[in-house]
Amino acid sequence: MAGIAVLLAVFKIVLILQRCMAQLLEPNCGLTGITNKIMGGQNAEHGANPWMAYIYKITKQNATEFVCGGTLIHKEFILTAAHCILNDDILAVRLGAYFSQRRSGTSKDFAVTNAFRNKLYSYAEQNHDIGMLKLSPEVQFNAFIKPVCIFRDPIQFPQVSTYKATGWGTTEFEKVARVLQTLEVNDLDATECYNALWFRVTEKQICAGHPVGDTCTGDSGGPLVQQVNVNGIQRYVQFGIVSFGGSECRSAGVYTRVSSYIDWILRVVNNYATHKRINLQFRTRTLI
Repeated sequence: MAGIAVLLAVFKIVLILQRCMAQLLEPNCGLTGITNKIMGGQNAEHGANPWMAYIYKITKQNATEFVCGGTLIHKEFILTAAHCILNDDILAVRLGAYFSQRRSGTSKDFAVTNAFRNKLYSYAEQNHDIGMLKLSPEVQFNAFIKPVCIFRDPIQFPQVSTYKATGWGTTEFEKVARVLQTLEVNDLDATECYNALWFRVTEKQICAGHPVGDTCTGDSGGPLVQQVNVNGIQRYVQFGIVSFGGSECRSAGVYTRVSSYIDWILRVVNNYATHKRINLQFRTRTLI
């Protein structure tokens, strides 16, 4: 009888783990292994945000130029803002990065073979600001390179009141922060963004801010994340994508609500994920 009880307990644990894996885009996500231009922020701990992507472009002079932030959500895909993707840019991604002006021993660079913008994105109306980049080769996860969690079902996203933002954007002293910055921002009523930006956020956007800090130029495409309990395990889940804010980076900001675009994210992954390396020319697709 004792043996049967043990088998039933093991079976129950397996079912819980399988259910957890089915919930998430990448099962081994949102775990840092670290204990514990963003205005008013502080230096992030190296390795505490292993999903952060440093997106840069390769210029005609074969130099590199920082473009935006992003997040690793899948072994082949980066989530970012649509306005970070321009037709003429040749993009690349650095994962495991901490410094902006030089590589570190933990970082690795990847080519971008495809870029996707949501076809409803409008620069003029500043909505549906979400995009994805397909990487080559396939990412091998390690202590400094891990995906953030994305729920497959938008209903599973919990309600939170605060978020952690990270990025290499403009600070009080630098156009591009030398090291990754982090800042906690609060969920705000939509009227806060209207009063600060004269912009009415939709249900597919988040209004968030901090009393003395803000995301800023260069932080675009980066994440709003929060640690939540997923079947008994504390994991970081991505809730938002940095979209835009005030020119002085001292007010509420607007973020794309990730849960509103789960179907689009899954469609891109299901249509374009591969398990082998394919030599493709870079091209931009507009895809809903």
